[in-house]
Amino acid sequence: MAVLCSGCSGKLIFNPASQMLECVVCGNRYSPEDVEDKSAKLNSKYYSTRVYTCDHCGAEVITSDTEASTFCVYCGNPAIAFSRISEEYRPDGLIPFKITKEEAIKCINMRFLKNPFVPKEVKDMLTPDNIRGIYIPYWIVNANYTEADILSGEVKRGKMSVKLWYSRAGNVELNNLPIDGSRILNDTVSSKLEPFYLDEAKEFDEDYLNGFYSNTSDLTYIDLKNSAAQRCHKLFEEDVLKTIKARKVKIEDSIRWIDIMDDPLYMMLPVWFFTFRYEGKPYTIMVTGQSGKVVGTFPWNIKKITWVGIVLSVLFMALTAYFFIGMYNGSLGALTPVSTYITGILMVIGISGLISGWAGLNKIRVNLKLTQEEGMFKFVKRRQA
Repeated sequence: MAVLCSGCSGKLIFNPASQMLECVVCGNRYSPEDVEDKSAKLNSKYYSTRVYTCDHCGAEVITSDTEASTFCVYCGNPAIAFSRISEEYRPDGLIPFKITKEEAIKCINMRFLKNPFVPKEVKDMLTPDNIRGIYIPYWIVNANYTEADILSGEVKRGKMSVKLWYSRAGNVELNNLPIDGSRILNDTVSSKLEPFYLDEAKEFDEDYLNGFYSNTSDLTYIDLKNSAAQRCHKLFEEDVLKTIKARKVKIEDSIRWIDIMDDPLYMMLPVWFFTFRYEGKPYTIMVTGQSGKVVGTFPWNIKKITWVGIVLSVLFMALTAYFFIGMYNGSLGALTPVSTYITGILMVIGISGLISGWAGLNKIRVNLKLTQEEGMFKFVKRRQA
């Protein structure tokens, strides 16, 4: 619940820039560790929160009294309402917001808004009112992981391709492996937010949450173990594939097992969410509240990009045809070696530009899919006991 200023009884908000609680009325500053919430239960495993539920996607966020919830942080829908007071499990620690809202906007600006293909309507939406800070639940895991794989790959034998089989096995010990503790956030997206620097973590104190949203973990221990195993497998797979000199290498069969060592730490990690709707579709850009790393992409004017690509392609082909037809008819005269060399370079540059351009366009499409609602989040409403 809200903690008040001892001088004027104004609400206190945590300021990432000063790392202090600041009164919204008189400006007094307090260290979070020095502020006592008289309504809090001492040495309790739980703390009180206000829960808001989105009628559109079913997502739930929790807030203190200092942050009024007006739209869903996840899907941008305005149909979000207070539902109940809840007692949530107290995390072991958190990383406080270090990047301010203004700095988060600057990070997004530097990444996207100078791009001429980003629609102006989207650029105009990047305002402080459309950005919210939320603490995402994570489990910090120490694990002992073992995997044995059977792989296949193709190698050239003369003019033929031969399929070969390989075996790889190994054991790895991973410490401080972060596992996203909320089912609503896509694991692919949450891994892109990393790295988080745990040496800046603080012991959990509700006062750090003042002015921010937060979420709680809804994973069972089996869910956590499976997620940790999947993360370990991806790391293991990356290294294994590098050891095989062949084409079309893939894992045909795999045996994996994992042991979670010690008790996982329950942590809250800071993320800024920029949520907006464009042409009826929701988009979310995330910025880590610790480092300023940006995840996601803006909608681009695909038609504009396509037309630019077509125009450049036509110009390139026309230029090439002009040289070769002119050379054939003799209207250009005999091409010198230098002219031939320049023509060849232009052709190579043009073809490479077309290939990289279409590859870049495909990458944009993939990132857009992740940024949009269906890719960014798993909208599964949490059932209450």
